[in-house]
Amino acid sequence: MGTYYSLGIISEFVAESEKILTQAEWEQLLTKRLDLSLFQLTIHDNKIYGSLYPEIFKENIKDFYQILKEIAGPNRSENIDYYEKKFGSNLDDYQYSETVLFVEGSDGSLIKIGVRFALLFVEGKVSVEIFNTEPHLINWLFRNSKIENKLAGCVISEIV
Repeated sequence: MGTYYSLGIISEFVAESEKILTQAEWEQLLTKRLDLSLFQLTIHDNKIYGSLYPEIFKENIKDFYQILKEIAGPNRSENIDYYEKKFGSNLDDYQYSETVLFVEGSDGSLIKIGVRFALLFVEGKVSVEIFNTEPHLINWLFRNSKIENKLAGCVISEIV
């Protein structure tokens, strides 16, 4: 066992605020990190729960893997190929991990977002146990890139 770098797709999340927020307020805060149209949403008290629509994953994962292989280049896509072939297009077949993201609320408070994500690939044993900035950077880069694939709206990187 070890500590490895991973890239994944957020399949579920729960965000919690110190105060009760409207759906519009939640959307304004969370859109910085997630494309909320990809998730079935439920708001209860001061929390919002999201679950990725399974058909979004199934319909977009093959093309998303192709995009990852193009980004990585032909000499570095073997690991990505392996995970694509092993796990396919059924979200339930993937390995999962969990992590936490934070966004700043309108009043300056921190909103905690607990996420569960499907591991698209794992590579490279690393000697760090946690990154605080890098997952936010990768999430933002995919979210704000010109990638024409819905899954770009819920990418995360993490150490697992």
